[in-house]
Amino acid sequence: MEDDSTMPLVARSSPQAFPGFDSDYVREVSEGRRASSTPLLMTTGTGYSIHKSLIIPSIIAANSEVILVTCFWAPSATRDAINQALKELSAKAMATGSKISVQICFSSSSLAQNMLLPTPKSGQRYPPAAWSKLGLPEQREIPGLNLRVIRKFFWPFGMIHSKYVIVDRKLAIFPSCNVSWERWYEVAVSMKGPVVDHLVSFHRDFWSDEHISPASDYHTEDNTPDFAFVGNADSSLHNPARLDADVVPTTLLPSPHSPTLLPGYLRPRAVISHCPCVPEAPSSFPQTPLLTTTYHLLSTARSNITMLTPNVTEPTILDLLWGALERGVNVCLWTNRNLMTTEQLVTAGTTTPRCIQTLKSQSRTLRGRLEVFYFDDGAGARTVPADELEVTPIKLHAKVTIVDGREMMIGSGNMDVASWRTSQELGVLLGSMEVVEKFGRQWKYSDLLKDTD
Repeated sequence: MEDDSTMPLVARSSPQAFPGFDSDYVREVSEGRRASSTPLLMTTGTGYSIHKSLIIPSIIAANSEVILVTCFWAPSATRDAINQALKELSAKAMATGSKISVQICFSSSSLAQNMLLPTPKSGQRYPPAAWSKLGLPEQREIPGLNLRVIRKFFWPFGMIHSKYVIVDRKLAIFPSCNVSWERWYEVAVSMKGPVVDHLVSFHRDFWSDEHISPASDYHTEDNTPDFAFVGNADSSLHNPARLDADVVPTTLLPSPHSPTLLPGYLRPRAVISHCPCVPEAPSSFPQTPLLTTTYHLLSTARSNITMLTPNVTEPTILDLLWGALERGVNVCLWTNRNLMTTEQLVTAGTTTPRCIQTLKSQSRTLRGRLEVFYFDDGAGARTVPADELEVTPIKLHAKVTIVDGREMMIGSGNMDVASWRTSQELGVLLGSMEVVEKFGRQWKYSDLLKDTD
């Protein structure tokens, strides 16, 4: 791995490099979920540090309602911290004589659970007697809360991979992290404005919860806190940075997928296309707002693409990166050499290093420059003191795509076959150079910003 000083994260682009992106196109494919919203705070670090510094303080600040959605809900210091926050929130509600609604939604707590216990379409609802088995407080410990717990997983590959938090219908947080023990590099951003209403509508539609009223019917009290200032001052954590940005074009990008019995590479059409006598079929993908917008972003990039993703196995993405390099676009890719390898083999029949090696060999004569860095080779492979383990990442799990220094997409979607073919995902697109630059300053593992030649 190269020295940190030679590894750019974000390349600064000139205004002339940007005319390819079509905001009207994104507005159309996003099904009306494009509007101007206000990004408040951004933080990076491990899942534990992001929960402690941003998510948990926001939960404790709630006055009426908390919705927490995660893919993985597992025993961990993060889960323990959330449980303590629920007790504090309950005590606050009791002191004011009110009740606060809390909904926790997740897809998995173990591999065995997924394989043996798929859920009905409406989901599995946990009664209070079962909360302690999930590591949640008992009902008597949180008398100030109306807690509901729901799980959805559709066998065999129907993972609900989206992750978000909604507080009082005024704040939305989009983290890349699960509620789990992994020491992975993550990113999260909090926002207010129309994107919150769009997220509430998406949540209500998918989780089919009669308790979640439409956003237009919901009114918070005047004493709802200013969430722009909610954060944790603990110096041992990666503190959220205020974005100090005005409203920016923001698009909520859902990506619902249909469960399938066979991974894509084993379907008859894919198998037949590998025969020498059959022309190779062009790559196709589900036409969801998230995937279609990702395709548009990468296919219209004019100067540079920066991509952080745990894995890269999706053929459409590899084709798009090759096409960008052919146009002369510089591509900087951060990923892992060894993360969820078994999942890659099951869902894609290949691995990230193998796909990247093929991309490298095919792109050597192209106009654009390809730089690939494996987080777990260098940035995540260093020795750290024992008291810093929880807040020091060893793998990359953030999902960030930056195009031409102006459009930044984050959320739950990886650039792998699982996210593109079988899992339910959710992303948010922010059209702001200021937000891109703020993220670049939080990235600690390479050059932060670099002028384009």
